[in-house]
Amino acid sequence: MINYYYDNTNDLKPFTHQLEANDDTLPPDNALRLAPEFKDGLHPCENNGKWVLVEDNREKTAYNIETKEAVKINYLGRIKEGFTLFEPFEFCKWDGEKWVLDEELKNAFFIKQQQINIADLLSEANNEIDILNDKIELEIATDEDKKLLKRWKLYRIQLKSIDTSKLDIELPVKP
Repeated sequence: MINYYYDNTNDLKPFTHQLEANDDTLPPDNALRLAPEFKDGLHPCENNGKWVLVEDNREKTAYNIETKEAVKINYLGRIKEGFTLFEPFEFCKWDGEKWVLDEELKNAFFIKQQQINIADLLSEANNEIDILNDKIELEIATDEDKKLLKRWKLYRIQLKSIDTSKLDIELPVKP
């Protein structure tokens, strides 16, 4: 005979282990003499003197549907409310059943990236213009430097006139 033990300190009373039993004794309060059934994705738990199979997602990763934070599951039973086993992807939001592309979030990200890129290009143009102006002020500029200064100033004006709130922009060619 075998005693099949369960953890009676856990609300679900999951199976923990088995040991040989004496034929002339009754099973302890935290054991059954019925062999539990095992199936993938399920774990046997005691319920009213019988083994029942409970969903087992332990060691899987669940994702918070608000924050997209990943957590390792360390409990038996259904996935907690507010979590899913579906892995989120970039620029997604939860629609109640699955992750879907959030076009607004995606577009806002790309607009922000464009604004950063244009700010970097403006900074570069300002630096080039400052250096060329220094050359002119110190009277060491060549005719080519003076022409280049005009091209950089035109480039800077073109950059400043770009509507960065649009997704589809065309950048001017650098001098």
